[in-house]
Amino acid sequence: MAVIAARPLSAVEPVLKDVEPRGGQRGKAFTLTLKGEGLATGADLITNLPGTVSKLAPPRDVETPDTVLSYLIQIPEDAAPGAYPLRVRTADGLSNVLIFTVSDLPEIPEKEPNDSIAQAQPLTIPVAVSGTLKGQDQDFFSITATSRERLVIEVEARRIGSAIDPAVEVFDSTGRQMAENDDAPGLGVDSRLDLTFPRAGKYYVSVHDSKFSEQPENFYRLKIGSYAYADGIFPLGWQRGKSVAVTLFGGNLVSPVVVYPNLNAPEGRETVAVNLPGPRPAGSLPFQFRLSDLPETLAGAPGSAGELPPSTVVNGRLLKLGEVDRYKLKVSPGEKWIIDLQSATLGTSQLYGSLAVYDAQGKRLEAKDVSGGADPKLAFTAPDKVREVTLAVSDLRGQGGPAYGYRLVAPPYVNVPARGTAAIKVIAERHGYDGPIRLSIPGLPSDFTLAGGNIAAEVLDYEGKREPSTVGFVTLTAKPDTKPLTAELSIWGEGGTAEHPIRRRAVGPGLMFIVNGEEMINLTGDSIPTKPTTYPWLGIDLPVALGAPLPAALEVADRNVREVQGMDYPIAYKVVKQGAGIVTKNVGGLELPTVKDLGIENKHDLKGVEEGKLVLGSSLDTPLVKFDLVASASLEVNGKEQTIVAPAVSVELVRAYVLELKSQRVELKGGGKVELAGVVRREPVFTGTVKINLGDPPDKVSCTPAEVPNGKSEFSLTCEAAPGVQEGDFEVHLVSSATIPGRTDKREYTFPPVAARMIIAGEKVAQTVASQTR
Repeated sequence: MAVIAARPLSAVEPVLKDVEPRGGQRGKAFTLTLKGEGLATGADLITNLPGTVSKLAPPRDVETPDTVLSYLIQIPEDAAPGAYPLRVRTADGLSNVLIFTVSDLPEIPEKEPNDSIAQAQPLTIPVAVSGTLKGQDQDFFSITATSRERLVIEVEARRIGSAIDPAVEVFDSTGRQMAENDDAPGLGVDSRLDLTFPRAGKYYVSVHDSKFSEQPENFYRLKIGSYAYADGIFPLGWQRGKSVAVTLFGGNLVSPVVVYPNLNAPEGRETVAVNLPGPRPAGSLPFQFRLSDLPETLAGAPGSAGELPPSTVVNGRLLKLGEVDRYKLKVSPGEKWIIDLQSATLGTSQLYGSLAVYDAQGKRLEAKDVSGGADPKLAFTAPDKVREVTLAVSDLRGQGGPAYGYRLVAPPYVNVPARGTAAIKVIAERHGYDGPIRLSIPGLPSDFTLAGGNIAAEVLDYEGKREPSTVGFVTLTAKPDTKPLTAELSIWGEGGTAEHPIRRRAVGPGLMFIVNGEEMINLTGDSIPTKPTTYPWLGIDLPVALGAPLPAALEVADRNVREVQGMDYPIAYKVVKQGAGIVTKNVGGLELPTVKDLGIENKHDLKGVEEGKLVLGSSLDTPLVKFDLVASASLEVNGKEQTIVAPAVSVELVRAYVLELKSQRVELKGGGKVELAGVVRREPVFTGTVKINLGDPPDKVSCTPAEVPNGKSEFSLTCEAAPGVQEGDFEVHLVSSATIPGRTDKREYTFPPVAARMIIAGEKVAQTVASQTR
């Protein structure tokens, strides 16, 4: 599933560059200051940060307008520790995201100069310090510890949106190094020390970028205190909406802790935060627990060769040094597969994974790593006569232990069946823009045909509320002569106006940046291009491949439909089978927009029926929107259930007719007459009689109504002004109504009024005609 964050573009689009402070203490109030560009006074703070938010006036000493915003924040005592996104909304749109953290530690800023032990900034423990680093910069702090006091010294950076790779060191009072850490278990590239001080006295803590690099995002938070933390979690993820026992272990915990996180997260969220429960103070950030929309399972006993069901995530871990986990996967000759191993990139595993594919005789099969990152993602084609392969998971360094977890999946990327169709669902998360969105796939290989791509405008739902997320579909159909291929697609959404166009890529609206100087080397010693650092928990290109032919095809008679508001529209379908042993169970449609009274019904929905009509229905209150209908059929193929879809049908809900005036402006005088004439433009399926009259004639002006039956189009209203009528220029409105044929309620359909100008003069004048189409 892809997500589009649609919002208007602007020349003064707000941009956030800095936030002070970077974190807050539970139960405390503080002033949050945002710095950037286009930060208009009164901008709304958009965040899920718990507590109350009050807007403050910008500081008086700001030299450049619209560069600083201030808010008073009150964080409640029971707020969940963790990282929260901040952005602002102005009249010009939404800003980018910055990350703010919450803990139990008092917050203070770093104070320069503190570039040496002699200049060390004194700290009172516990504490959280917000600081910055630039190039060769090192920040020093002094603390006072008691004899045998145990303290956690932790640096947050990459986990909260900074590009630095922090390292932390501790020195005694003589300047001798006692401990150092670069990358700590469970923290990705962030650092942590758990240190017991041998004697009472003064000690020094130093923070620097391990690469001494220049980074635009160069901030960090140094946390020092006595708080509990875990450095491992298992499993690393689970299916959305389900329940699973999650074990937190390691760190300074006396024993593992089991929690049951709430996984009822909305679609589009890729992770949920899992906090360590227990007594305060809370100082450690939560683990980001990965969510999927696939069935999930735990790996079997070490050494066993379990089965990997397609489109199922297996959560395993290598508990011993040199351990190799093996899984059997059923395949068919010629099938294309992508096998995805997730570990290091999750930030919650110490595993540097290796993945290999073998046939039943133990021969390693050719497979290409298409990941471009630290975790392998293998693409391979099942050779001739091969119907089962073995997947081998190991650590590149031969390491193992409780924190060496992984997630293995043969994912449901878009397999477009040969001579068949696949549907892609896209959700638009709206933030201020409520118009229609058009989806496209630039660079789509010529082997595929695209259909659909209309996300309806934001309208009222069944309860009269606005739906902030709207759904659309695109379908990809493989041409008959398509050769096997694998590609990466990016979906774009476009909307707005010609003056203010909107174009957004279908990715989660999160944080992404390139870390300068962070180069990766693969197993052959070659340099791998640096991938952007992303934050899935804040909200990818879509792989596509040609799959095996389907046992049947679903055909629909229409590609573009104009459905009259309040009328049913039948769409003929046919299931075309390609072999024996296939039974059609039912035919319906994928998700429709959540607009009032829009629905679909199959008048021939009986098992075994291959042809019929899907009836798209609406009411006179259904909003006029454009969307796509994707017909789907559930089949039973040799006892197994399978779903096929048809190419998308673009549907536009329209009015039964429109009125076009021949004359927008008419003139008459007292005792005179004038003809107000026009044409009724009907939709072909509408056969009702249209009644037309002037709804608001000026005083002492009367107009004869008109009726236009089916088969006729022209109408004329004769308007007569009585003697002594008041002179002037009046705006008048033609109103019309009709009964929709076939409806049992016999309710009259009303059309929005059409405006015209009626000029009442002091003498008789000739009629003037100025054509206008409404």
